[in-house]
Amino acid sequence: MANIRWGYAINQWRVNETDLVTKEQRESALKVLSVSGFRAVEIGDNAIGGPEIVTAYFGSVHGLKDFLNSCGMDRVCSYFGNLGGGSATNPGDHVRLSEAAKRLAGFLAELGGSCLVVRPLGSYWREAPITQEKLRIVADCWNRVGRTTKSEGIQTALHIDFLCGVRKESDLDELVKVSDAATVGLALDTAELAIAGIDPVKFYEKNYARVKHFHFKDAVLADTLDEYKEPNADVQLLNGGGKRQIDRWFYEMGTPGGLVNFPALVKAMNQHNYDGWVVAESDQSPHAEESVMLNGWYVRQVLSKL
Repeated sequence: MANIRWGYAINQWRVNETDLVTKEQRESALKVLSVSGFRAVEIGDNAIGGPEIVTAYFGSVHGLKDFLNSCGMDRVCSYFGNLGGGSATNPGDHVRLSEAAKRLAGFLAELGGSCLVVRPLGSYWREAPITQEKLRIVADCWNRVGRTTKSEGIQTALHIDFLCGVRKESDLDELVKVSDAATVGLALDTAELAIAGIDPVKFYEKNYARVKHFHFKDAVLADTLDEYKEPNADVQLLNGGGKRQIDRWFYEMGTPGGLVNFPALVKAMNQHNYDGWVVAESDQSPHAEESVMLNGWYVRQVLSKL
């Protein structure tokens, strides 16, 4: 049987610059996660932060662990970061990215986490055209990073979003092919793939051996107009809603009309004996606490019974 462990990404509370910066705000958010059934948290550059931020706010890694425990949380499960800048498409940045990953991996290992989640390259409108040579350079970067984090006991997992330079299925297939299966995994984000027009269940069935991490959230619309190709797509689509003025791209699990078949995906994960974290998310939620509770209910009442 699969060994699915549930965590939650705290990033959804970080909507404005003044959110999630005080101890009281963080304590409130973490306690909502705990009472909703989630005992592990995914942190990142914009939510809790890396070693320097943690030292400034909590004094040390042990200070953060004590704070998490006081809020009913057991551990940090994963970290979503950008490795401090640089581009995987530039060979001159690879050493610097690897060194940044090593620092983050050591930090994450101290917290009891297991997975460093990274975006493989920038947004499509910045990175196009996507060529086989460019994908080989990107793979070389993450192969190096993956070896580095593995030496610290941390898995590197590439997170594909619907704005990412690698978001067409053919490009994804090529990146999987040319990257090192021993050190570079995939972080499958259900909503991001669905918005990109890729069925998350079929994608998992094809790549289950490489999937080392999950982000579970739903979507009700796909980017059928290919607006990801347009200049400033990040701002235009995520913040402005694009040509269709979409208020919100991401939704809670079990949302009526959702594109993601979560029961089918969990059944496939069970069949392939998935052993790792599933991190629930609800980016863009107008009511963070309500979203966590809805996701917690869905996990307990639907997915955990499969």
